[in-house]
Parts: sequence; C-alpha cells; structure tokens
Amino acid sequence: MKQSVTLKGTKDSFVLSLDEAASFVSIMKELNELLEHLNGEQKKSKEVQKEIFLEIKTGNRLLSEEQQELLTEEIKLKSTFLIKKITSDVVTIEKAIEWQEAVSLQMEVQTIRSGQVLTAPGNLLFVGKVHPGGMLRANGSIFIIGELMGIAHAGFEGNTNAVIVADFHTDAQIRIADSVEIIEKKSDHYDNVRKNEFAYINDLHILDFNSLEQLKRTRPNLDKVIGGLNEWV
Repeated sequence: MKQSVTLKGTKDSFVLSLDEAASFVSIMKELNELLEHLNGEQKKSKEVQKEIFLEIKTGNRLLSEEQQELLTEEIKLKSTFLIKKITSDVVTIEKAIEWQEAVSLQMEVQTIRSGQVLTAPGNLLFVGKVHPGGMLRANGSIFIIGELMGIAHAGFEGNTNAVIVADFHTDAQIRIADSVEIIEKKSDHYDNVRKNEFAYINDLHILDFNSLEQLKRTRPNLDKVIGGLNEWV
C-alpha cells in the first residue's frame, strides 16, 4: 500500500512529501503515526531533541488554509520540527493571474494631467503625454512614447532592475525603486530634452542614464521577462 506521507532527510533539514492522490484524513492519520514513531525512537535513544527545519511538499495538491493550519498544528504539537515552508507544484487561478500581470506589458494610450496617477502591476508601455504633476507608476519598467514632463516611477515596490525609457524633459522627475532624479536644464541653448536614453540603477546603486544602444547590454534579460512566468515559478 502506497504511503500517504513520506519523510526524507536532506543535508540540513527534512522534507515531508504528501501523496497528492490520498485523502486528507489519511494524510493526517499517517502523519500522527509517523510523529509518534519518531518521538518513540528519540526516547529510546535518549537523545536531546533538536529543532530541525522541515519543508512540506504537496505535489499537485493545494491545501486550504484550514488544512494547512491543521497540518502545522499537528507538527508543532508532536515534534520539534520548524516548518520552513509549504510548497506545491500548482497555484490558484488568482495567484497565476497576479504573476502574469506582474510580468506582462500593459499598454496605455492617453494623456495624464496634473494630479492623475496611472499604475501598472508589471511593465508599462505608455503612448501619450504626462503633464507636470501627473504620474506614471509601474512595479516593472516604463517605456514612454511621447512627452514626459511629470513623474515616472518604475519598480515602485523595490525592483531595482527596472528601467525607464523616454525622452526626458527638463523638470521631469524620475524614480526607480527608492532613487530619485530630477532632469535639470543643461544650458540655455539646449532643447531641454534628453532623447534616446534610459534611466536605470547602476552597479553603484545610483540612478544613472545611458544611451538606448546600451540597454540590451545593461539589462540583457529585459525582453525575456515580458509576457512570461519564468521569473516567478
């Protein structure tokens, strides 16, 4: 008869695998028997019980919050295992949609006026004009075809690999993660626009600018992230 619960040791922890085809009742029953057996062996050896990390793998099974609570409570009460994480080979529809949005390219064609904020969960391709006081905000990178005279904030949740591609007008404000830069006027004879450039966080963790010719070299995986889940699974 196939076991519903299998415990295997690794270099510095243990992995508890649950049979995805077994009922949860069977899993809890076998888990209880396994923990009692381990406790009995430890008492016989008279070894001091040490705290050991445990990873729980559920395979192609998603445990409900209630099932996770029952499982973790059983392990906490009857062992010295410290549960490091519970992993599954599948995700909920909601989580899959969240991941997809985070790596997809959202396209917007409009005008952002003062006081307006446009937010994208992943990368943003914006076609239009951002007036002073208007803001574009994306957790990924921002690509602008048009005029940026307001604020562009890429990687707003801390993604320092994000970039901003735009024609940067004087007084526009650029933000990547926690770094901020205001585009200053170079001279009275300058047209007040930095064209064909992108903003990024350099190796010194400073917001910097470079020509578009260097974008691929600076962020070689940029085009591989857009539209896929590879970065998340």
